[in-house]
Amino acid sequence: MNLFYELISDNAGRKLKFERKAWGMSRRKLARLAYTDPETIEYIEKGYVCMLDFDLLRKICKVLQVSPFDFFNKQLTTEEILAIV
Repeated sequence: MNLFYELISDNAGRKLKFERKAWGMSRRKLARLAYTDPETIEYIEKGYVCMLDFDLLRKICKVLQVSPFDFFNKQLTTEEILAIV
């Protein structure tokens, strides 16, 4: 699981906020649809990505219709993807 946190880009929170706002969605609504709380969305957007696990990222991305891999530092190898999932 440590590999996952090392792969998340430093601007993942900004990307998340951009996508959420592009949908015209509040933090509260995104949180409800992703089965989390608004504070978690806020913390992620502010850059506290240590709160972000792959399951939550997947749920958020499903709501926003984006790929979870858009939030990583680099293109992942098959081995890295399998290590995460």
